[in-house]
Amino acid sequence: MLAAALLLATGSAGAGEQVTVALSQVPAALLQAARAAMPQAEFTSANTESEAGGPLVYELQGRTADGRKLEVDVFESGEIEEIEVDFTRDLVPGAVLLAVERAYPGFVPEFIEASHSAAKKVVQYEFVGRAGGRQLDLDVSADGRQVRLADD
Repeated sequence: MLAAALLLATGSAGAGEQVTVALSQVPAALLQAARAAMPQAEFTSANTESEAGGPLVYELQGRTADGRKLEVDVFESGEIEEIEVDFTRDLVPGAVLLAVERAYPGFVPEFIEASHSAAKKVVQYEFVGRAGGRQLDLDVSADGRQVRLADD
């Protein structure tokens, strides 16, 4: 996700990368699907992403009703791929925080994001932060049983 955000910020485009599109250019059915998934959200920008040989995904960015950053990823079919919401430490379950601390003692998160299924169930957390002087990007299962360095 961090790498994706950097690509978006630099405006890079190409195979497997993100291409910025005007929100008005997002097919109405896809915008409607995102709004149905997150009815209180305000969408402000969009891009498309396609991995080599994979389906085209529209990524709609905005904010939740309480002001947190949000991204809803929608396949061209209108099916929700995932919903990503910025989290604060107090929103993360204790078991997940404990698992991160055990795996990376002294880890200090600078960014936390929760990835949700279309049913709005958290399926994974992403933590970006520092431990032992190193910048780390961690993927953590929703139950905290798996903590691994992200491949980004």
